[in-house]
Parts: sequence; structure tokens; C-alpha cells
Amino acid sequence: MAELYYTPRTYFDSGCTECQRYPVRRKLLDIAYATWHGHDIMEDVRYILDNYPYVSELDIRAAIYGMLEELNHKPSVNYFVGRGNNSLETEAKMLIDDLMKVYRLPADDSRKAYLAESASQISLSEVCAMNGWPKALEQERQPYQMYSYGHWIMFPGDDEIILNYNLNNVSHRKGYISYVYPEPWYGNPIQAKIIVLGSEARYSDDLSRKQNLLLSERAGLCESVQVTVDRWLQLEGGEFCDFLLYDSTDRRLLYNSPTYRFWLERIGQLADFMALPRRKVYDATAVINANPYTALNIGPLEPGLLPSHYFLRQLMRYIVNNKPKVVFLLPSERLRPIWSRILGDVFDSIIARNRLIATTDGNTIELLHNWNSNQTELIHSLLR
Repeated sequence: MAELYYTPRTYFDSGCTECQRYPVRRKLLDIAYATWHGHDIMEDVRYILDNYPYVSELDIRAAIYGMLEELNHKPSVNYFVGRGNNSLETEAKMLIDDLMKVYRLPADDSRKAYLAESASQISLSEVCAMNGWPKALEQERQPYQMYSYGHWIMFPGDDEIILNYNLNNVSHRKGYISYVYPEPWYGNPIQAKIIVLGSEARYSDDLSRKQNLLLSERAGLCESVQVTVDRWLQLEGGEFCDFLLYDSTDRRLLYNSPTYRFWLERIGQLADFMALPRRKVYDATAVINANPYTALNIGPLEPGLLPSHYFLRQLMRYIVNNKPKVVFLLPSERLRPIWSRILGDVFDSIIARNRLIATTDGNTIELLHNWNSNQTELIHSLLR
């Protein structure tokens, strides 16, 4: 995982000469880059307090408030007033929350990382530039890699965190499966009118083995399925159910993902419940997984937030700010704290704008039996 470029005191000891001389904007960019790649700045704060007894909490607060002043254009003295009872952890979290709203890290090398002028203003071109999945897909070495073993296609920066986690947990029989194609979402979130906030992707060895047998007879057909899935990752079109029929074989059933098949059936039930054509609901829906990688015996956020999560937050920021009619379905209250952590202030914005439809029973798709007439009418109005 990434570390800060200079020593911790350069960023968090306001009495340190290096801290005073190093430009505040450079500090913010360094901290944002390290955070994006899994670093926790509280480790630096604790390191300073444990090893430099002459550095006080007040010195650290002054450094944090100086950076907040640069970010929010408010005098740092405003942060000292009324915040004395807040813990350093609270202040550090506030810094990271505000910083990651405006941090932009292009994955296409079109420009260096930068801080946007406003968190609410993010363009589609910025989102596409930050999308690291096209770069991840460059790791493909054959046209139907998603049916093969021994590869690992990962969003830039995710690999170090995931591999580290696997190495540290190998004796506990839990971790991420390296030979399964990533599944960040199904469909195209930018085009969708309904976005399901799902859980982690699952794996079925039996299903995958059966699908691999198709390669001997239908390699071209399998390749066409992968092309569709890759277009989802590239945000270049393709609805949730963008698989046509070919020789009486439904391509949807060639996608060796039990999670996709699960949602295919549940969204079909949703369409039936609302008396709408299934294809119409499929075409308007995207499902986003809380973690794009298939895991064994762990929750979606056990390794912490990944670079792909921070990109997803900015993608969702664009959708929330620019597509006011999109609604978000939360199929289980169990997922609320998970998505709150992934999306941060964007999740708060979704709730504040009354665009979240959630169930309270904890079951995966019992949404169908808990909706009121207003919620059903809302979905109908989106699909007219």
C-alpha cells in the first residue's frame, strides 16, 4: 500500500520546518494519493504522538486545519473555535472526507492528479478519465479470458491491497480468488434509470466448469459475451440484459457469474410485480457490487476501501448530480453501512434527495412486498 512521500511530520506537525515550507496543496495531493491506495493517515498521527513527545495534539490540529483552510477556503481559526472537544481521529476523518470529494486521479494518463474546484461539479469526461477498468482490461491475453484460469484482472492500485490481504490471511482460509473475472457492475450505470446497490460477487465452481465446456464448441459465442461484459466495464454502453439469442442459446446463460444470474431472476420478478415487460426493466437497470472481486469467507470491505471504490464514489457523484431521476435500490439494510462507507457523502446526498428505496427486513429481494404505491409509481414513471 502507498505511503506518504515524505515523513509524517512534514504533513502533520505545524511546528516542523519541513511542514511550514512544503506547499499545502502538495500535501493534500500526497495525502489523497496515499488514501486512494489504502493508507490510513491516523497511523501517521499516532506515530508522531508516540515518537515525538514534544509534538502536541495542538500542533497536529493546526496542520490539519491549515489543510482544511486550503480545501474549503475558510480561515483556519474558524476550525479551532468550537472543535476543541473533537478527537484527532474525528478531525483527520473530516480532512479525508473533504479531500476525497475533490480529488481526481485520471487512470488514462491524460493528466496528473488534481483537486477540483468544486465537489459537486464533475463531468463525464473526468469520470471516464478516472475509470481504471479499461486499463485493467489491457491485461487480457486471449479473447475469452473470462472463462480461463490463472489470470487476475484488477483495477489499478487494487492489486497491492488485495494481494497483501491474501498473504496475511492465507492460514485463515479466506481471501480473494485470483482466477475469476472482476464484476464491479452489470449493465451501464451511466445509462441506467434504476441502480441496485448490491453485495459482493459470488463464485460457483460447478457453474464455471460447465461454462468452460462450451469453449470447445462455441468459442466465438463466448467471446461475444466477454465483449459485452468488457463494454460494461468501459462504460461504453450495453444494458443489463444486452445478450441476444443465437442458435436458440440464450447468451445470458453463457455469462459464468452466479451473481449476475441471481439478479437477472430477481429483476425479472420486479418487472412481473410491477406488470412491466421484463426486457424494459432489464434495459433500465444496472447492478453495482460492493466489491468487484470474488471472495472466500470475507465481507466486501474487510481489506478496507480500494482504489476502485474511490473511483466508484466519483462515478456515483456524477450520476447523482447529473441524472436527478435515477433511483437507487438497497435490497437489504445489512448493506446500508457498507454503501455508506463506500459512497461517503454521495450516499448521504442520495438519501437527502429521497432517491433511495430500501427494505427493512434484511432479506435480499423482499423489496417487492414492502413497497408502497408511491414507490411503485415512481418506478413506473421512470420507465414510461
